[in-house]
Order: sequence, then structure tokens, then C-alpha cells
Amino acid sequence: MLPVLGSLRPWLDPAVVSVNRLAMHTPIERARRLELNGSWSFARYANPDQVPTRAISATPPVRQVAVPGNWTLQDAVDLPHYTNVQMPFPGPPPALPDVIGTGVYRRAVDVPAGWHGERIVLHIAGAESVHALYVNGQFAGYGTDSRLPSEYDVTNLIAVGANDVAIVVVRYSAQSYVEDQDQWWMAGLHRAVWLEARPATHLADVRIRTDFDPTSGIGSVSIDTEVDFSTASERSRTAAAGSAEPGWSTRVTLRSPGGRPVGRPVVQPVPTVFAQPYVFRGHVTTSSWSVPKAAAWSAETPSLYRATVELISPAGDVVESSTHRLGMRRVEIDRVGRRLLVNGQPVWIFGVNRHDHHPDRGKAVTADDIRHDLEVMRAHNITAVRTSHYPNDSVFYDLCDELGMYVIDEANIESHAYNTSLCDDPRYRQTWLERGARMVQRDRNHPCIIAWSLGNESGYGLNHDVLAGWIRHADPTRPLHYEGACLHGDHGAMTPIPVTSAGRIDRTAEPVAGGMNPAWIDGGLAVTDLACPMYPQIEAIRAYGESGRGTRPLIMCEYSHAMGNSNGSLADYWDVITSTPGLQGGFIWEWKDHGIRRTLPDGSKRLAYGGDFGETPHDGNFVADGLVTADGDPHPGMREVAWVHRPITVTLGGTKRAPKLVVANRQSFVGVEGYRFSWELIVGGVVVRRGTLKVPAVAVHSSVTVALPCDVPAGTDEVHLSVRTVTRRDAWFAPAGHLVAWDQVMLRAGRPAGRLSGSTAATRSAHDARRRWRTNDDPAPIDEVVARPELAIFRAPVDNDGYKLLPELSRRHGIGGKALPQWIETGIDRRAAEQFVEHTVERAAVDGAVEYRHQVVVPDSLTELARVGVVLRLPASFQRLRWFGRGPHENYPDRNRSAMLGVWDGEPDEMPYLVPQEYGLRTDCRWFECHDPVHRRTVRIEILEPAALHISAVRFTDHALYAAANEADLTPGDDLIVHLDVAHRGLGTASCGPDVLPRYRVSTGTHRFAYRLSLR
Repeated sequence: MLPVLGSLRPWLDPAVVSVNRLAMHTPIERARRLELNGSWSFARYANPDQVPTRAISATPPVRQVAVPGNWTLQDAVDLPHYTNVQMPFPGPPPALPDVIGTGVYRRAVDVPAGWHGERIVLHIAGAESVHALYVNGQFAGYGTDSRLPSEYDVTNLIAVGANDVAIVVVRYSAQSYVEDQDQWWMAGLHRAVWLEARPATHLADVRIRTDFDPTSGIGSVSIDTEVDFSTASERSRTAAAGSAEPGWSTRVTLRSPGGRPVGRPVVQPVPTVFAQPYVFRGHVTTSSWSVPKAAAWSAETPSLYRATVELISPAGDVVESSTHRLGMRRVEIDRVGRRLLVNGQPVWIFGVNRHDHHPDRGKAVTADDIRHDLEVMRAHNITAVRTSHYPNDSVFYDLCDELGMYVIDEANIESHAYNTSLCDDPRYRQTWLERGARMVQRDRNHPCIIAWSLGNESGYGLNHDVLAGWIRHADPTRPLHYEGACLHGDHGAMTPIPVTSAGRIDRTAEPVAGGMNPAWIDGGLAVTDLACPMYPQIEAIRAYGESGRGTRPLIMCEYSHAMGNSNGSLADYWDVITSTPGLQGGFIWEWKDHGIRRTLPDGSKRLAYGGDFGETPHDGNFVADGLVTADGDPHPGMREVAWVHRPITVTLGGTKRAPKLVVANRQSFVGVEGYRFSWELIVGGVVVRRGTLKVPAVAVHSSVTVALPCDVPAGTDEVHLSVRTVTRRDAWFAPAGHLVAWDQVMLRAGRPAGRLSGSTAATRSAHDARRRWRTNDDPAPIDEVVARPELAIFRAPVDNDGYKLLPELSRRHGIGGKALPQWIETGIDRRAAEQFVEHTVERAAVDGAVEYRHQVVVPDSLTELARVGVVLRLPASFQRLRWFGRGPHENYPDRNRSAMLGVWDGEPDEMPYLVPQEYGLRTDCRWFECHDPVHRRTVRIEILEPAALHISAVRFTDHALYAAANEADLTPGDDLIVHLDVAHRGLGTASCGPDVLPRYRVSTGTHRFAYRLSLR
């Protein structure tokens, strides 16, 4: 049994949030710090009660694990566990299972001789779920909140020379019920551990408050420095109860971003006398500056000043010095205009939700990992991050300050499985307050943070009001964010909570006309200054904006669920956002797939998702829902993200007789001087002219009109003008010449589609009751390579069509696409297409080519078809592709705005998604070629009717993709599978959000299409 704690069992009590833990403070530089990262001895037990006293005092075990790290990735028995909403064990709160993995970490620590007489503090930056600290076998402290640091004064327990430190980490606790987030349940010391020495009198906290007046350009800085007079001896502690040693002072120096002093250093005496009723407010000094012509901080102009805080002894010696970066900026809500303003300007929230994740290290991410995430984000025009659903390591905010990213900092509070109950549970009141307040106490100095979030998916109750009140008083400079209040209204009383038949909250319900929840208008005003719904319908946010009601800007906290082949209608969202008052953007869910790399018994490796570790219950591949892979490689949908977030747009203006280009600057603080513009004139898919586009100065949130750089050539071919915008200089996220924006305008539509040539009068024979052939069976060279096309109406379901691996997830949560369940019910996934639709095809062999004309009649009962088209099979030796259509990247009918029309080439796409599904489509193809370099032959597909088809060419059949559970299970076949679709279902985002919009669905009725196949 654990000494001191064993009989108390605080991990079972939600009201116990810490024992002996020091007060949270902003990060302070310490000259003497001993990093304890690296190898620690480790032993694991089934639960805390089974940990013997000798485990923390006897000789440490031989087994070693890495810190920072998760033992769940270093242990062969206690493995990762993934759930989304449901807890990994039965409740009710705060009940725990009998088996609670408990790890005992041990290591020797050699304290330098120079630390004698100093205050010694041990810092644990993150431990999942709760932890207890022992030094030399003696209890030092206990802490909760796995995503914020805990510090303990170990001065009286530690000695100069050799010491033993033991940290006991309990995997599950009563606190786990408020850490029920959509991520892997891990365990261990996943962030840094260190020991540091502080002088007896030392800097305890440095609280910085800044402002910037956009009208006058004057910035202001106010720095509160708190001094701690605690010492190691009981005599000194007793003396300090009446007063502290007089004569101490602080000296604070402010320097500009260029390093020049701003004004003079401010020297202030440290207050020491307690016996001043109503006056004494602690050992705190305040230093202030007014800065004319201040360099304001924003994500576009991340100007950082530096403040050096020095603690000076009565003898005039500098005892401690700490440097802090700060940004002068103002964040406010324009309640009349319903706008979030930074420095007086509205800013677009081009955002993403980000979890800590690494495929090999789990939650143990490094500074390099974080920087890489931010670089890839900014390279794709993402400028805002919501720290879903917990505070990050301090290095994340340091980088966002330096590089320029807006951040919504979120408290580590999510009680998803008990969404509407724990928020009113008094046992969890202190948990709510401590988690949010400590986040603010640590992170308040970061200019990148533009709002505080009270957590995620935890209902709305009294505990939220308590936390919101504390934050508003502690930091009135930032607005608050909390989605639950906008869903539930004031404690759920204003608007009935829509629920599914399974008892889960239905976020897609439409409680009023247009789908706008009235709680967006005035629900939960005490706890959120933003209307921040989750996965709303496009028409719902339009209705809110157009209503003009309420005082809050609408910024979606989650939308466009990026699970597998997804992010359909992202551009449709932004069409409405950018054209409707009161709407300002949102945060895509989410940044990264949470695949975990596993080595199988045969030595092969693969990325695992829920259930792959044998855990139950689990939520399958719902954890693979990122814009990038677990290794950080962008999914194809990232090109659409970059396009909808582009800082500069180019559209067609003027008149039909005199067309012009309209260049708009969507930025809030900088012009277009940092970019170069180039253009290409494309006739029939071929670039015939190119040059540099001269663009004059464009003010923020404004546009200019520019003449076309060239004339439109005569002829009947379709003509497009493409404009690309690249950076002039190297940036932290990319070298000079990085493409940040691109647009294409049509200057002339093409000629009508072609018609079948040659005779099609041939014998007609019935193939079956619903399929008729009219054929000309004259042979053609193409017949030696391509067999007759087969009708196709099925696709390997994308995650938004339905959960193929976990169909019960839809029933349990009331979410997910409805297409796949219909396909399974009707048998479309396993029966021939002609059994469901009427299909007539005409074939004509002409001049060595073969022309096909198809007519497909879809009955009214099939409202969720995946496609209408045909599939061709070519030998695998066809390895190169070339096409005139949208590209170069994969694109779908509702995710193709970023794909420009032109002639592109490449190889068949590799499977880009962890769970195999439909992929590789190119929309609006006028022609398509597959080249065989071995035999030097090319199959050409020319579209005759309509003007274009959607085409893909991949190495796997739909049924092979459908059958595979992991991309590692796929083995390329002997054929290149080519799909030609006259209609193809969009992607939508129904895995967690709105389904495919009606205009992107496959319509019932008659579909006609024709094409020519030839061999060259």
C-alpha cells in the first residue's frame, strides 16, 4: 500500500485535486535546473492498492522505460485503449474498475552541492491520469490534471548528493471522467520532469497584461511580479507569517522587437508588511509602460517585445533574472457587428483542432514535433489552433507567439460519457475550477491566446459558471469560449436538447426553421462570448448570420470532420462564411490521424486504430480523422483547406465585353507586397502564354481591379486564366516561392460535347431482363487491351458513407452516414449493378477506336447511390497517367475548388487513408490517358457526352478496398482499375456532421454518357 496515500485513496475521490502541490505560475527561467528526462526504472501493478512500500524505497527494478513517454507504448500487457464518447470502463462516476494500471517510476538524482540551502522544487509537466511523488521514500505530494504541470517543494526531503525519486502514476482515476476525450487512453509521464533550485527569496510569478489602441497606435504593458519569501527553515517560515525581509526590489527592463530599450527600467520595492488591513495584496510589484507607435502582435505580424525581470536583494545583488516575451495586442468582441476583433480588425479564423500525437511516442511529443505541425499548418494557410481538448506543453504557445498563430486555449475538461450531469455535480466543482484556473495562471502571458475555452462536451452547469466567473475576473482581456452553452442554452432550460433514439445529443437536428439553434443567440452568455457550434449545417450558420440577432460572432469550434476521404463542401461553408455578417470561420476536426505504429509477430509494421490492441469497448477507426497522417503527411483534402484559407483571392469581374480580374486581400494587417503574382493562359487545357501579373497595393479586407494580362484568343476551345500567388521571401514555414494562393477564371466556355460517329445499327439481343446491348462487334486494337466496360454504381465506402468496420457506432451514437447502411440493406455492395438500374449501351468500332454510349435509369428508390458509370480494367503495366481535367491532386464533386483545370500527369495514386476506401478521383475530365512504358502504348479515353466525366485510375478494385481493414492489408492486383463516372456522390462530412449536400448526390432518373477508347 502506498505510504500516506494508501488508506486515503485520493484517486477515488473527485473532490481531491492535489496534496502539497505548489500554486501554478507562469513559466520562469531558472538558472539551476536538472533535467530528469531519459531512462527510468519501472514496475507496473494492477492497481494502487497492490503497490508495496518497498516499490518506492527498495532497490529499483532493472526494467527501464523512457520519460517522457507512455508506458502503454513500452509495455506488452497494459496497452493503449481508444474510445470516443464511452468510457473504457463502466460507471457511474466516480466508480473505477478493479484493474487500474499503476506504474512506479524510479531514478537516482544527484543534487549538486551548490544547491544546499536553496528551495528545491520537482516539476512534473504531465502525467496520465494522476500521480504521487515520493522522495527518498517519503511522500511529497499528489496531483491531478494530466495536461498541466504539477510542482512540489521537496526541500526538506532531499539532500545534497545521491537521492531517490519515485513517481507513482495511476492510469485511471475519478478524474478520468472529465478527461473522456476523443483520443487514445494512455498512461505514464508523457511530458518532461525536472528538478530546480530556487533562492530562498525568489520570483514566484510574472503576470503580464498588454493592450494596443489601434486608433492611436499606443501600446501598454503592465507587469506584476510576485516574490516568494518562503525558506527552508521552520524559523524563517514562522517569521514570514508577520512580515518578510524588507529592502528587496524588482527591476524590470522592456526591450523592443529589435532589442532596443523601451523607456527606462522600472525599479519597485517589494511590499513586505502584512499588517495593513484592506491594503496589502501580497509581495507584488507592478511595472508599467506606455509605448507610442508600438509594434502590435498578430498572427500576420508576430512582433514580440522582451521584458527582463530581476529580483534584487537588499544588498543590491541580482538574485534571479527571468526574460519573458510579450506581444501588445487587443482582443475584443464587437457586439454590434458580431465580430471578433484583434487590434481593431476582424480576423478570419482559418482554424484546426489539434491533439498531441506521435505514432511511436503517443502523447510524448517533442518541440520539433510541435514545430513541424505548425509549419505544415501554416504552409496550408491554417492560422488558428484550438488546443483540443486540453492545454498543451508551454513550448507550443512559445512557438505560436514567435511564429504567429491564433490559439484558443482549452481547459482539460470533457465529461462526454456523462455530458450533462457532472457539470452540476458538486463533487467535481473543485476539479472544474482548478483545471481552468490553473490553465489561465500558467498561459496568461502568451499573446497568441485570443480566447479561453472552458473545455469540451461537458454539458452546461453550475461548475461552468464558477469557472467562467473566476477567469473573467482574473483575465478580462480575453473572451471566453464554450460550445456546450451554445448547444444547451442556459443550463439546458432555454432550448430542449435534441437527442437521437440512442439517447445521444443530435447536433444535426433543426430545432427551428433553417436549422439555427436559438441558443446560439443568447444561450450561456455568462460563459461564452462566442457562438461556437459543433458540426452545424451550412444553412444553419447562414440563418444565424442573416438573422442579425444576438451579439456574438459565430466561429465553429468543430466542423468538416476529416475522417478518411472527407472534407466535402468545405468551400461551400466558406462561400457562406465570407458573404454573411456575423460568421468568422471555424476549426476543422482535426489535425492528425492518431494511428499508432505496431510491429506484428511476422515483423511487419502497420498503424493501429481502436480495437487493434484487443481492447473493449472501442470506437474503431474513428480516431483516424485527421487532415494529415499520423506521420504528418498531408491528406489530399489539405489542398482544399489551403485553397479556402488562401490570403489572396482572384475572381472575374468587369463585364462580359470587358472582363477584368478582381484581386482581394483577405488579410487583416498586411498588404500584398510580400507576394509575387504570375498568370497562365490555358487554351484547351494547354498553357499557351504565361507572365507576371502586376498587382497594385491592396489594403486589408479590400480589393482592386486589374486588367487582363492578355487578350482572349479567337477560336472555339475553352479558355482559362490561372493566377498563382507565391511568397517573395523565405518564411518560417516555407522557402521563397511557396504557393499560398491560386485561382482560375473561365474566359470562354468550350464547344459542345462530341457525338458518336459511324454506324450503330446492329443486332440487339437481350442480356437479361434489365440490360440491353446494341453492338457493332467489329474488332479494334483497343479490344486487345481493354475488355468491355462494366456498369458501376458502387464505390468502396468512404468513412462519411457509413462505418464499415463498426456499423453499431451509428446506432450507439446516432451519427454517421446513411448511404452504406442502404447499400448493405439493398445488396448493392455485393450484387451486379444491372439488378438495380436499367442500363442500355451502344458500341461502335470506328477508325480503329471504339465508341460507347450508355443510358442508365436510376429508380426513385435509390437515393444514395455512390456513382453512375463504368469500370475498365487495364494491365498493370500501364503506369503513367495524363489527363485534361481538374488536378493535379485527388478531387471530388464537393471538394474540387482547389483543383484547377488543365493537362496533368502522374502515376496512379497510392492509398492515402489508413482504412482503405474510395480514392483517387479526378473530376471534370475532358480526356484521360493511361500509358504503358514497357510496351510503349497508350490507352486514350475521349469524353463525348456530356462535356466531361469523373475518372480515377488506381491499383485496387472497389471490393478489395471495401474488404480491407487497414491500408497495410492491400496488395496491388494485376490490373489498373479505371472508373468513368457521369455522376459521383460527393464526400460530405457525415462521419460526424452534415451529409452530402443535395446538389452533390447522384440523382435518380436518366443518366447518359458517351466516350471513345483508342490505343496509340
